Amino acid sequence: MRRALPALFVFVLACALALPATAATPNPKQMAGQIRALQAQVKKLQKTVKTMNTAVTQTRTLAVVGLLYSACSTAATADAFAGTGIAGFTAAPNPVADYQSCSDLSTVTGTTVARQPNTATANVFQALLNVFKP
Repeated sequence: MRRALPALFVFVLACALALPATAATPNPKQMAGQIRALQAQVKKLQKTVKTMNTAVTQTRTLAVVGLLYSACSTAATADAFAGTGIAGFTAAPNPVADYQSCSDLSTVTGTTVARQPNTATANVFQALLNVFKP
């Protein structure tokens, strides 16, 4: 019995592997139906991908505007402190660099944001707030 069970298992396995596998060939009508269904799925998925790409582009733009706004606002705040004449906040020989964040923000939003380095003025802050105007 100990040898018969493994021998039977090997015999069944050999028979199963030796028998030729017959693939079920679909008829042309079934295949045409499957192709139409797949084409409809592809069309729907392409539309979904287009929608998602649009959402990703809008999200990227929003992130860039947020970064530009923060950099410009920080530079404008530094200018305001430097222009006050208060000890410790006096104007340095070189104004704080905004790395063109204010001009890039103007380009992206269509709102003019112009810094006045080392000048205590509220104009640039008003321009920054105008970005949110409808």
